[in-house]
Amino acid sequence: MQAIGYTYLIDHFSLEVLPPYKTSFLSNHAQRTTLLTQDGEEEYFPAKYLRGDSWRHHLLFALRHEGVNLSVLKALFRQLSEDEVMSLVQSRKISVYSRRVWFFYEFLTGRELPLEALKTGNYQHVLPPADYFVIPDAAAKRARRQRLICNLPGNAAFCPMVRITKKLGKFREIDFSGELAAALKRFPAELIYRANSFLYLKETKSSYAIEHQNPSQKRISAFLGILQLAGNQPLTKEFLIRLQNCIVDKRYAESDYRSDQVYVGQTIAPGHELIHFIGVKPADLPEFMQAFLETSQKLLDAECDPVITAAVLSFAFVFIHPFNDGNGRLHRYLLHHVLAARHFNPEHIQFPVSAVLYKNPRLYDWMLESFSKKLLPLLDYCLDSDGAMTVKNETADFYRFIDFTTIAEELYGIVAETLRTELIPELEYLVAWEKARERMRDIVDMPEKKARQLMIFIQQNQGCFPKSRRSQFLELTDEELAKIASVIKEEIFERDKSN
Repeated sequence: MQAIGYTYLIDHFSLEVLPPYKTSFLSNHAQRTTLLTQDGEEEYFPAKYLRGDSWRHHLLFALRHEGVNLSVLKALFRQLSEDEVMSLVQSRKISVYSRRVWFFYEFLTGRELPLEALKTGNYQHVLPPADYFVIPDAAAKRARRQRLICNLPGNAAFCPMVRITKKLGKFREIDFSGELAAALKRFPAELIYRANSFLYLKETKSSYAIEHQNPSQKRISAFLGILQLAGNQPLTKEFLIRLQNCIVDKRYAESDYRSDQVYVGQTIAPGHELIHFIGVKPADLPEFMQAFLETSQKLLDAECDPVITAAVLSFAFVFIHPFNDGNGRLHRYLLHHVLAARHFNPEHIQFPVSAVLYKNPRLYDWMLESFSKKLLPLLDYCLDSDGAMTVKNETADFYRFIDFTTIAEELYGIVAETLRTELIPELEYLVAWEKARERMRDIVDMPEKKARQLMIFIQQNQGCFPKSRRSQFLELTDEELAKIASVIKEEIFERDKSN
């Protein structure tokens, strides 16, 4: 079968790009058909959909039926002369697709075509808002030459892309912020305050546990401190460096972005590494991080979808990997930063996403691999005997226009799980604990420290007092201990079963 659209352009011009999500083919069937594959979609089109077999026809077909792929467009424009692009634009100036070709050429190459600006015609969007995560019209600039509304979520140096799938569309219809606010009204303010302190600690420990680290109390306190800054500070180079310095051993604190090549690997034998991921080349980092920070500010100022924005910015950061150490924890900090900055969760309420990620390590890996598995085959690299890596080919464009759709879909699912299985149940558990503690006072008025200790022992023993601990509570009778155990069983264990 004949490949068409972006796949044709990739093959015909030998473009080195990440494989597109959708692959299109001509078919002998009368109807369009779509097949889901492990890596995306295959769509089969009747011959009438392709109006010719030149690169122009394939490019226009791709924009009509496959959407916008900035990576392919940029690589293609490198292969075409200015005259070739102009001939396409001039032959179809009234078409929104040819206007997009014109816009994307100037946007991606930085070169202006010698064409007069359009004087008439309705303004159209650069990206169809129904199909893509975009900047709202109120915050978007107008490309007056092509009479287009530039609603791209980034810039030419870094522009994350998210397709609005059915799955994302359904998630976006759910008012998670409203659900959270309504749920919190069920609990006293003092209880929420105490729960939040625990949630900060839980989130900190989970973030380290994801990386199989058992940090000191000092490092836990440092990460707790930066979590409490989430959403309250603008993202700048200086701020990111300060955060990195706070969460790593002071001997590995950095004063600038890294100057060597980083990778994530697994040692399978002495001198042999299984490479899982490779970060942006150090020479490309200054441009990338500047573009990343500009895009971050743009998305936050435009009040874009908070969950998609969190997915894009946090995972983009870990893919860029600007530091030698601390990238993973800063990446998870950015999840909180965006959600807090966009007022997704009430002020000073920690949203323990890392706890859910820690419980689902394979899902987290899969989110990361949605980009890394496509990236690695395109990189030409070598390792020396000391394990230092050199990337030999030009790779910057592979990281510029990442498709974050899968990551955004999964993060929405994680947000739903965090709200419904972590945050609210934690508050309900504290309510049950308080009720149990109050009922214990009616049995015996114990010092608070000893009462907490007794409750923990009974919980650890599944609602029964452990006989091995009897010597620690000689002042209590067997009857009192049995009553206390019964209270804890009723308030905590039977509550868990009913939920």
